[in-house]
Amino acid sequence: MADVNMELPYTKNCFVCGAHNQQGLRLRFRMVGNEVHGDFTPQPQHAGFRGIIHGGIISTVLDEVMIWGAAVTMKRFCVAADLNVRFLKRVSVGEPYLVVGKLEADRGRIWESSGELRDREGVVCARATSKQVPLKLSDMQSMTEDFLPDPATASVSVLFPDVVI
Repeated sequence: MADVNMELPYTKNCFVCGAHNQQGLRLRFRMVGNEVHGDFTPQPQHAGFRGIIHGGIISTVLDEVMIWGAAVTMKRFCVAADLNVRFLKRVSVGEPYLVVGKLEADRGRIWESSGELRDREGVVCARATSKQVPLKLSDMQSMTEDFLPDPATASVSVLFPDVVI
């Protein structure tokens, strides 16, 4: 398991965390105990209608944090096989939110994770669950090439020791 408050690596082009993706969200994630946390302040281009953040953007952010929650716990990346999101409270442009994800269960070929998007008071605005399929180690090799080196973040080789880098 990763250390508490460890900054997680990020990629070049991912829509959620990619540093070079001009249209992306450019979020950064960190380990806090057995959870992955990220800060998200939605911008006007993320709105669907009159300052309300589009459900697809909220779902994307929750999907990403749950993937990270599973990946750092299991030391292997995965992809979503099933994603369920419950929208509980309006998510607004320009307001800061905390997104939290963690692995709930390892069922072998399927992992289960949960995620929440919380407002500044800690009120849950959206809640999600996901079933994920772990990637083959051979598929992870090419994925690791997209991570950017940053001494402020955890090493990909430490997070995923079974992947030859």
